[in-house]
Amino acid sequence: MFKQAFIGALSLVMALSAETAVQAQELTGRQIMDESSNRHDLPREFEELDMTLAENGNVFEERQLRRFSLEGDGGLFKYLTVFDEPAGVKGVALLSWQNKGRSDDQWTYLPAVSRKLKRTAGSSKRKPFLGTDFTYEDMTSDDRDDFSYERLADSEVDGEATFVVKAVPIGEDVKKETGYAWRIFNLSKETYFIVQVDFFDRREKHSKVQRNFAPVVVTEQAMRPKRTLMTTLDKNTSTEMIVKARSLEEEMVDEKMFQHRWITTGKYMR
Repeated sequence: MFKQAFIGALSLVMALSAETAVQAQELTGRQIMDESSNRHDLPREFEELDMTLAENGNVFEERQLRRFSLEGDGGLFKYLTVFDEPAGVKGVALLSWQNKGRSDDQWTYLPAVSRKLKRTAGSSKRKPFLGTDFTYEDMTSDDRDDFSYERLADSEVDGEATFVVKAVPIGEDVKKETGYAWRIFNLSKETYFIVQVDFFDRREKHSKVQRNFAPVVVTEQAMRPKRTLMTTLDKNTSTEMIVKARSLEEEMVDEKMFQHRWITTGKYMR
């Protein structure tokens, strides 16, 4: 009786696993990206990070920063990135508001230069952000309706089986402003966590690679990397970010933090 029950349970597990594998095989690129968002997007988040800038493997600057994100109406996000150290970047802030059907609003605050936030407009979003390997557009998330998602042949990264999805801009604003002809995402087939992103510039040249390492579960299914590394291939420069602390608590992220006045009055400063 026990043997029969065990064999029956094992058969059920195998059947369910086979069914799940078939379902995964049938997913489109857009469905894979939607599932990743459903699992890993969070309504609010606060992070403290260490950032290291390097060229040819040699570190030339270390920074400390904080990042805040908050989901608003219609699933649109607002983001705030603030630099705390060293003195040369202390107080610099980047504020981004995601929009539906048009390009995001984005402003930079340079307290040593002006007491007003400067809008990042048009092709300026292709430029590196504050000397890092991240551009201004890299600092926000995508409106998936602005991209087509083509599923490519499955692959693996460091031995982990991955879905591979090619994202091509189709939104008119995005096509005008983006620095990328397309990006290729590798997502874990088990968790839908984005393991690697390959960036191809407007000349269709492979220009950058982003790797997300040591993912940890932060709530239910949602995962975050402990370490992120963005590398610019032709310059052999890299920007590494390591998370020191994280909070999903409501008191750590408030709507007021994403308003111009909260920034210009210096309330974000430490």
